[in-house]
Amino acid sequence: MEDNIPKFDLPVDFIVGNSITGEILNQYGRFPCKIKAGIFVLCVQGTVHATVNLTEFTIRKNDFVTLPPGCFIQIHEVSDDVKLCFAGFSSVFVSHINYIKTITNYLPVIFDSPIMPLPEHISLLYQQAFDLLINAYSMPKTIENKEIIKAIFTIFMQGVIELYRNHTPYSNAPMTRNMEICREFVQLAMENYTKEHSVSYYAKRLNITLQHFCYVIKKVSGRTALDILSNIIIMDAKAQLKSTDMPVKKIAFALGFDNLSFFNKYFRQHVGMTPQEYRES
Repeated sequence: MEDNIPKFDLPVDFIVGNSITGEILNQYGRFPCKIKAGIFVLCVQGTVHATVNLTEFTIRKNDFVTLPPGCFIQIHEVSDDVKLCFAGFSSVFVSHINYIKTITNYLPVIFDSPIMPLPEHISLLYQQAFDLLINAYSMPKTIENKEIIKAIFTIFMQGVIELYRNHTPYSNAPMTRNMEICREFVQLAMENYTKEHSVSYYAKRLNITLQHFCYVIKKVSGRTALDILSNIIIMDAKAQLKSTDMPVKKIAFALGFDNLSFFNKYFRQHVGMTPQEYRES
């Protein structure tokens, strides 16, 4: 089962299970991991302290976690008694499903609040659904039928939409224009950080002045737009340095840096060591 845990992606279209332990999860706490697959998790017992994208969370019993492709996660601490149900869909499979169109109105709130606390009776229903899928997964040729997997994925996505639509605080939370700008910026940054490192680019994309853009992001998030953008870039750099043998120069180019020397300086400024020193640490 350890080989099936999605570190970056999944080797098959679909996996489901309930045997992830704290011991296994703690192996993923050394550095951020970029998830290319689509992952859904229900915490049945125990706690997990983790950073998802740019925010730290404590995941507890009855919390449902949604990780769309492109999310970053770093696990900091896991209780010994943790038990999680999970379902994952590979990036190759998800790329053939227009899931963005289905959840486009909910992506910002899912990005901001990927952990949804469920009422006890709803959590029990999801546990039963996971048990059913786990039993079905063991049947011959189930995972070879892409139409069945597509249907399972659709059920998960529709279920997530209903959760965010019907349960507080997401259904009734007022959305100010400043909050919309901040969420749109983070979504744009996640989509474009490997190509665009300039804050002015994102202000222009949002059709507002640079001064107003910087003011809004700082007011809503408590961080500067440049800090948010830098955190995303550094998370990806750390993930690649620790999880691949790719040369540092190639990682730098993949993240939009034309100059290796500048990437080294940029990384040292934010991490306190060079990329190579971080890789060897």
